Amino acid sequence: MIYAIGDVHGQISMLCELLSRIKSGPLEPEDIIVFIGDYVDRGENSCAVIEELLALKAERPNTVFLRGNHEQLMMDARDGAEPLMGSREGYFQLSDEMLLWRTNGGDETLLSYTEGMDEEQFLRWWEIIPEAHWQFIRETQIEFVTEQYHFVHAGLLPQGKYWEGQDRGFDPRLWIREPFLSSKDLFEGRVVVFGHTPQSSRRILTDKNKIGIDTGAVFGGPLTAAVIDPDARIRRVPSPDVIQADYISTR
Repeated sequence: MIYAIGDVHGQISMLCELLSRIKSGPLEPEDIIVFIGDYVDRGENSCAVIEELLALKAERPNTVFLRGNHEQLMMDARDGAEPLMGSREGYFQLSDEMLLWRTNGGDETLLSYTEGMDEEQFLRWWEIIPEAHWQFIRETQIEFVTEQYHFVHAGLLPQGKYWEGQDRGFDPRLWIREPFLSSKDLFEGRVVVFGHTPQSSRRILTDKNKIGIDTGAVFGGPLTAAVIDPDARIRRVPSPDVIQADYISTR
């Protein structure tokens, strides 16, 4: 079986609970866990999420970790120009990449690594993040393709369609919404399993050619794993069994 897990976004409590439920399934050695990306930003503790995923990777090397647009934002912020001390105390000149990441949840990620960090340390913030975490993020895959399913963070650009992000060099597999979400494209005969777009219903989306598994864990919804049989022949897109973890306050 394949257990496809939606966008985590720093929600460490929900991630641990969901993994516990999956493992008690029981989880067989040949089963594969596929994370759809967006491990960091916005949620309670992105640092702890990456630590948990590193432990899972060591325990189950066949686990697939896809890249989300938030991992890409984080790497772009690291590769952009270094912060500079501004003319006023506590003011920094930041690169466009750093500003974009911080305004999309990067501040919460930074706090999970650098709480109590002084100004001098902030000027080289990326050095506070362990190299093992950077390596994990760098090694995330853009997509995972089986005979009948195409796992990707945001979606695919339908054949013959234009997407405005392509003019800016963005990879649609990390960023696209429309025209993917409304597309009836057959996508080479595979069902696309994706995250990125939170489902307002807080339930997975099952369409004729796609399954959306971001149920808005960081926005009050559950963290969801869709249980997919990769060997079952698809006559119509199945509604997968789901395993979910809801938010539990630790305060």
